[in-house]
Amino acid sequence: MSTPTTDSPTRIERIYNRYAGLYAPSVVAEAAALLDAYLATAEQHGLDRKAADEEGWLAVSAAESVARKYGRPKTERTSAELSQLTRELNTALTAEGLEVVPTQVRMGTGVAPVPGGPRWGMDGGLAVALYSDSGWELMVNSTRTRTFTIHAPATAAGAREVAQLVHAVLRGDATDPFRQDR
Repeated sequence: MSTPTTDSPTRIERIYNRYAGLYAPSVVAEAAALLDAYLATAEQHGLDRKAADEEGWLAVSAAESVARKYGRPKTERTSAELSQLTRELNTALTAEGLEVVPTQVRMGTGVAPVPGGPRWGMDGGLAVALYSDSGWELMVNSTRTRTFTIHAPATAAGAREVAQLVHAVLRGDATDPFRQDR
């Protein structure tokens, strides 16, 4: 895989910022590498990189293709896989300095709000869930809530990226997916 150019990750991040989900850094990097491969192929066919993606379709294709990989697994996860990934997530959240709290969200892990951060719902915290047939899902820690997919690998490394994204949302450092104007 080619090394992404500085421009490709920025272009991919701009695309993802328009979407409702959250995207792990590894997903951004993977999409940027795919975009660079598309552009390199265009050059091999005698097209200038800028002209090849003047309308941005190659960038959108790379962003959406990679994100789709992490929204839903090809096969359903087993309960053992889900339990292991939940343990990995809890470990990663704790390593981020976050407090894991009870939640009524099925298959979810509750996360307490952080001082000075935004608040949602009655207790102000968030919950993360992973189901047998979906990717990571972020929601307000309550029984009725909207969910937003966190596009990240369903691996120990992906759980660490999810924890970092959740921490950034709780601090107010990342785009708040729950904002009404988003």
